[in-house]
Amino acid sequence: MAVLRFATATVVFLLLQRLLPGRVRLAREDRGRVLLLGFIVVPVNQGCFLFGLQHTTATHASLLYALTPLVVFLMARRVLGEGNGGQKLIGIAMAFAGVAVILLERGLAHELTVAAGDGIILVAVTAWAAYTVLSKPLLTRYPPLVVTSWVIVAGSLMFLPAAVLPGAFPPAEKLTPPVLGGILYLAIGTSVIAYGLWLYALRRLEASRVAIATNTQPVITGVLSWLIFGERFSPAFLLGAALVLAGVTWVETRGAR
Repeated sequence: MAVLRFATATVVFLLLQRLLPGRVRLAREDRGRVLLLGFIVVPVNQGCFLFGLQHTTATHASLLYALTPLVVFLMARRVLGEGNGGQKLIGIAMAFAGVAVILLERGLAHELTVAAGDGIILVAVTAWAAYTVLSKPLLTRYPPLVVTSWVIVAGSLMFLPAAVLPGAFPPAEKLTPPVLGGILYLAIGTSVIAYGLWLYALRRLEASRVAIATNTQPVITGVLSWLIFGERFSPAFLLGAALVLAGVTWVETRGAR
């Protein structure tokens, strides 16, 4: 899935680079960082996420990914010198507590046999945080689309050897239109649009303020489930959502001072 996703995203990015006006070339001294970011965000982040997910549960993976703002915060203070740590930690703690409340309701306490998968997921979380923090200096010199394009292209090329792994590609009959549509969504909706928007926001905001927004994902998922599938909100979900939104708001307001 990852090979098909990033190969498709690479084609889209190369077409954008070819068709859009004002092409920007990377300076020689920045190419090494782009290669490093490509390695971090595709083979390491996505490889560890997908392989880790095979050995853990979606609930565990979601909770571990909710640690992303904390890891970004710690790296950003060290690498980028971002300040106002006390205020940001309060908001990060509130948002993480909210995610934990939402996910604990799904039986997290009964899923205790997935330590190996959890460890691999934590590597993926750390890799995404490193990608976020290390991308920031490049965004002072290049537009977000340029950075995203060449990072994904570089990372996708590094990931191509995974295509030769046994069983890497399913039989053709399993690549049904819904499956191909899902891969296309991941390639364009996530790798092209969402990754680009992530760096667009990162160019204008502190890394820790961008990262905290990811903790709204369980809340947005719950709202979409209500709209599409008619699922009901439990008291635990409402409490968790309130904590998440309060934590994000705290970081985005007080954390910026």
